[in-house]
Amino acid sequence: MEKSKNKYTAGCLLLITIGTLLSIQKPPFYLGIVILCAALAFGIIGYKKGEK
Repeated sequence: MEKSKNKYTAGCLLLITIGTLLSIQKPPFYLGIVILCAALAFGIIGYKKGEK
């Protein structure tokens, strides 16, 4: 398996981890959902730049 050379991968994984941890807390912390959306956008940008 080829190792990812994209600089967006680590940032996206970090945002997913933080967003997931914040969104499963009680009471709900809605900033976690915003962070997960940002991680999704960050991942899409990284994927698009990785194709070039």
